Amino acid sequence: MSGPPRKYRYTSPGGSESVLKLSTEDAERHGLSDEDLVESGSGAKAASPEPNKARAAAANKARAPRGKGGAGGGD
Repeated sequence: MSGPPRKYRYTSPGGSESVLKLSTEDAERHGLSDEDLVESGSGAKAASPEPNKARAAAANKARAPRGKGGAGGGD
């Protein structure tokens, strides 16, 4: 074993960048070195996400479907 996985910045052959958690063996296999390590504390999850907005309820929620009879429906 080569120790716990560490986060490395990786650029694919297509040009897209991503962060991979790799052991040092796997990092060497991908051609990554200590220069490609991501500093701790940085990342997309560090910032708190915006709270979800509440959605308005449907206006006709209590109404029965058309043709089904019952209260509020168009018989």
